[in-house]
Amino acid sequence: MSREHTPHLSRGPSLEPTFAEGHHIAATAGVSFLYHSWNRGDAVEGEAVLPSAPLTCHGDIPPVQVRQDQPFPKREEADALLERYFRFATPTYRFLHRPTLEKWTSQLLSGARMLTAEVACTLLVFSQSLLYTREGDRYVDGEDQDLNRSQFYFEKAKSLLNQEPGPASVTSVQARLAMCLYLLSTFRINECRFCFSLACTLLTSIGLHRKISSAHRLDLVTLESRKRTFWCAYVLDDYLSVMLGRPRMLRDEDIDQPYPRNIDDQDLLSSESPEDLPLHGNLEAFIAHADLAKLMGRNSDLLYPIQPLSEDQLFDRTNSMLEATLEWKDSLPDFLKPRDKTLAGQRTFERQNTVLKLAYAHLRILVTRRCLLADFSRLGRRASSVLDERALNPIRECASAISTILNTTCDLIQRAAMYQSFWFTQYIALVAVSTLYVFVIQSSRANIPPGVFPDMNVFFDKAKLCQDQLATMAPEGSQARRHCQLLSRLRLRAEKDAARAKRSNGMRASGLEQTAISRTAASHEFAPPSTTSHLTSSSEPADSQGIPGPRPTHPDPTSEQPEYANDAVRPGGESGLSRMDGDVDVDAALVSQFTPSDDDFMFQNLLGWGWESLDTVGFPGEGDLFSIHP
Repeated sequence: MSREHTPHLSRGPSLEPTFAEGHHIAATAGVSFLYHSWNRGDAVEGEAVLPSAPLTCHGDIPPVQVRQDQPFPKREEADALLERYFRFATPTYRFLHRPTLEKWTSQLLSGARMLTAEVACTLLVFSQSLLYTREGDRYVDGEDQDLNRSQFYFEKAKSLLNQEPGPASVTSVQARLAMCLYLLSTFRINECRFCFSLACTLLTSIGLHRKISSAHRLDLVTLESRKRTFWCAYVLDDYLSVMLGRPRMLRDEDIDQPYPRNIDDQDLLSSESPEDLPLHGNLEAFIAHADLAKLMGRNSDLLYPIQPLSEDQLFDRTNSMLEATLEWKDSLPDFLKPRDKTLAGQRTFERQNTVLKLAYAHLRILVTRRCLLADFSRLGRRASSVLDERALNPIRECASAISTILNTTCDLIQRAAMYQSFWFTQYIALVAVSTLYVFVIQSSRANIPPGVFPDMNVFFDKAKLCQDQLATMAPEGSQARRHCQLLSRLRLRAEKDAARAKRSNGMRASGLEQTAISRTAASHEFAPPSTTSHLTSSSEPADSQGIPGPRPTHPDPTSEQPEYANDAVRPGGESGLSRMDGDVDVDAALVSQFTPSDDDFMFQNLLGWGWESLDTVGFPGEGDLFSIHP
C-alpha cells in the first residue's frame, strides 16, 4: 500500500489510566486537562493538600456545621417553596409528581404518619428551593439563614434515608435523585456520584429500566412516575460520566423503558384513560433532554473507543454526530429551540430554553473537540478539498458552540441572574472557556487555519469574565475552586502564546521586508551577472520566493531540546507559519526574548500528546509531559 493511501491513525484513548486526587479520569472527562499538575506529581501553587474526609465525599467542599434548631416552614412558605421548585429549580429534571408532593407536604406539616422516603423527598424539595431564594456568594460568612435551613433539611433527609427500611420503591429512587441534584448544587460532586450509584442499584432492582407489561395494572401516576424517574436518572448518569470521566452506569442495550407521556401533572389524577387525555403538559424539555443524553452516550461510544480511530473514521463520525445533533435541534418545538437571546426570566419555559441551549452547545463541543487538534498543515499537503472541508466544518461548529456558551453565560452574569447553585451552567462554561484557551494555543502555532473563529479576541475577553465569575462562586475547598486555579494557568499559557505569535509575525514580517530590500539592493549594486545563478544553486536551497537559506542541519542527539512530531512547532517563539529560511536574524531575536519554562515544553507540541483522546482536551497519563528530553 502506498504511503498516500495509508490511513493515518489519530491517537485513541490511553490505555494507561490518568489519576487525580486518587480518582480515575477517563477519556470522556470534561476536566481531565486541568489535572496535569497531579499527573506531573507536583502540587499546584497555592493548592493545599486535600483534608481528610470520609471516603464518599473526599475532594468535596468540607462539611459545615449544621444548626439543629431549624423549624419546618409554615404552610404559606411551604407552598411558595413548592412553586419555586417546580417553576425554577428543576427546569428539565421533572421526576416528581406535583399533586403527590403537595399531599406529602400537608402530611409532613400536620404530623401525619408517612413513609421514610416520602418525608425525605419533601424535605429535599424544601432544601433545593431554598438554594434559589437569592443570588450572590452564600458561603462567605455562614450568616445566610436560608442556606442554613437548606443544609439542615438536607442532612435530616439524608439521615432518614440512611435508615430507610426495605423494600425499595419508586419514591426511594426519587429521594436519592433529589439528593444528587442538591449535592451538585452545593459543590459536592464526589458524594453525588456515590449517592447516584445507590440510586441506580435501587432503580434496576425494581426494574425502572424496563417496560411494564399491560398485565401489571398500575395506576397512571405510578406508571408515569416510573418512566419519569428512570429518564431523569439516565440524563444525570450521562452528565456525571462526562464530568468525572467515569463509565456510564445505565447502558442503552439494557433499556426498553419508553419516555413518559407529555401529560400535565393534574391530568394524571383523572379517571379517564391515558389515550383520552390531552398530550400537552410540561415535559417537552424533559424528553428533549433525554434525547440529547442519548446522543451524548452515542458520541462517547463512537469518538472515544478503546481502539484508535483513523483520520477518515474521526472526520466521518464527527460529521455524522453533528448531523444528528442538528436533527435533534430541528425536532424541538419553537419555544425550546436555541436562540441568540438568553431567556433569563423566571418562567419555566425560559429556564428550559436556556438549559437546552447550553446542553446543545456543550454536546457540539464534545463532538468536535478531537478535530480541533488535527494537523491541518499535513491535511493541506494532501490537496483534498473534500477532506479539508470535513476537517474544517467541525472546527467552525466548535467555535460556534463556544461562542454560544460564552454569550449566554455573560448575559446571565450581566443580568445578575447567575445563581451560585447553577451547577450545570458553571460546568458547561468551564468546558467552553478551557476549549477556547486550547483553540488560542493551537491557533498561535498555525495548526488551525485563520478565520474559522470570528472575533476570537472578543470571546477571549468574555472567557475572562466567565472565568472570574466561576472563581468567585466556587467556595474554598471545593473541586470547582481547584478547577478555577488550574484554569488560570491554562489562560496564562494561552495569553503567552498569543502574544508571542503576534510578536513573531510582526518581527518576521519586518525582518523579511528588510532582508528583501537589502538583497535586492546588493544584487543590483554589487553582484556580477554570474551571481544570480549562484544564489539558487543546490548547495543552498531556495524557498518558494527564491530567497536562499542555510543548509538544513540535523539536531545534535546529545541536545536537551525535545523532538517534535510536527516540525512547524518549535520552542523559542516559532509558530507553525511557513518559515522563511533566510530569516535567521529575526528568529535569533525571537529566541533571545523567550526563555522556555516547563509549561512551554508541555504545550509546544499538542499533537504529540494524544489530547484528541480526551474530553475538552486533556492530559494523557503516559510519561512525564514536562520532561525536556525526547
